[in-house]
Amino acid sequence: MYAAAPHRGAARAVATRPPAASPRARLRAALLRQWRQAQRAAALNVAAGTVKRGRA
Repeated sequence: MYAAAPHRGAARAVATRPPAASPRARLRAALLRQWRQAQRAAALNVAAGTVKRGRA
């Protein structure tokens, strides 16, 4: 009735870890992180760099 393996299960088993991010993707992520932190700092009316990431 049900398939023995999940959809594309075999392909997922071969690649044990995700592909490394390209330099462009890494740069974009860093810039987005910086932008979000600046927006949070402005909203909290504190200096940028003093706002923690996440909820800690």
